Amino acid sequence: MKTRIIALGKTISKLFEPRTYATHPVRCDAHMNELPVPCGPWELWYKDRQSYYNKVLFAGVSWWLFSLFMVIYTESIFLNWGPPAQPGPPSDMVEECDDSDI
Repeated sequence: MKTRIIALGKTISKLFEPRTYATHPVRCDAHMNELPVPCGPWELWYKDRQSYYNKVLFAGVSWWLFSLFMVIYTESIFLNWGPPAQPGPPSDMVEECDDSDI
């Protein structure tokens, strides 16, 4: 009976104790054991990824060169790489500028 009364007293006293709640999560420092460790040969995976990236690079450069060729071929823009193919108008069609009014 005495043990039951003591246990009941402890239970009641726990109900009236102030509770403490954690205001921030528990901090856990990072360490080297959390880093992923490769299991098996990585070289095959690496070569496979590099092969894929090289194919994507080749496709991108090819598409850019094709686009540049089509822009030049269709004369969509004038890149001004040299003098114009057609000469200017004859001198008798050009009005002279008279600066005597100034």
